[in-house]
Amino acid sequence: MVLVVSGATPARADDAQKARELFTQGNTYFDIGQFDKAIDAWQNGYQLKNDPGFLYNIAQAYRTMGDAQKAIFFYKRYLSNSPKARNRAEVEQKIEALQKQLSVQEQAKGLPPPGPFGPDNPGASGTPPGTEPPSAAVSPEVVVTDGTAAGASASGQGTTSPSGTVETGALDTAPPSARRVDLRAAIGFDTWSSGLQENAQPSFAFTLAGGYTFGNPASRVRFRLGALLGYTFLKETDSKDTFTSFLIDPTIVVRLSPRLVLMGDLGFGVLSISGLTPNSALLSSSQVDIKGSQALSLVRIGVAADYDLTRKLSVFLWPAYANSAKKPYFYGDIGRFQVLAGVAYRP
Repeated sequence: MVLVVSGATPARADDAQKARELFTQGNTYFDIGQFDKAIDAWQNGYQLKNDPGFLYNIAQAYRTMGDAQKAIFFYKRYLSNSPKARNRAEVEQKIEALQKQLSVQEQAKGLPPPGPFGPDNPGASGTPPGTEPPSAAVSPEVVVTDGTAAGASASGQGTTSPSGTVETGALDTAPPSARRVDLRAAIGFDTWSSGLQENAQPSFAFTLAGGYTFGNPASRVRFRLGALLGYTFLKETDSKDTFTSFLIDPTIVVRLSPRLVLMGDLGFGVLSISGLTPNSALLSSSQVDIKGSQALSLVRIGVAADYDLTRKLSVFLWPAYANSAKKPYFYGDIGRFQVLAGVAYRP
């Protein structure tokens, strides 16, 4: 049984954090088909924090691998350690189906069903042959300070908490780090640091972005290649200069914790300015006759902090500085500070 203790020692707190990391690592290995490594990670995590969710995920992995006997064992250990699990009926159905599968396989070989796991053995405890059944009464006391170590089941059918309850239908399988494609939408404001003959008020800004992240999902540091479409404007007395930017946006992605990600990006592209009039504060002289949109080079440096709300959805804060080199007839280099906040979706 898992005990909830309020006064955790530093060593126990470290064990709980390491267990959470191993849980996430196991999910990642499962998602990419490395089931043996997923099982190893979850077993190591369970040794640090006796959360029944680890046992359930191990059973799921063995079932996926086709090892019915070990899957049954870990399903039964899960139910033994989590007697009030909300998915008990579902797990018992899986055990019954796996027992029938074993029985058919053994009968096909001309052998009787295996004793400890046979469906006709009312005393079966799910313990492999030659071992004594573990006793819940002698389970070690484990310090549990929160429920983050036990997350999504490997089948994506529920989330197991340290108390053994399950929120069915809550999550899919892949942790955020394993999802490579992201789509982003953000709003905020731009302030003008250079390039104007006079001061201007901050302007509304809107950005759409998307990217693909490369590298091993278990790595803390990865590389993302993205694209960005931005919009803002400069409101003047008799006109509104519209700024539309198109950028290729390479990004370094650093996962600081299971939910928190830090990203640094350096984008290169084009800034298109439309709506210019001879009296625009962007131009060096009112005698300049500007026709059509003007294209300028654009470099943008940003730092974003992402916080994962679910495995598919996160929120982020994204400050940045954008600069466009001066063109003929323009007053100077156009510099803008941006502060954006938005939502990221990983399909």
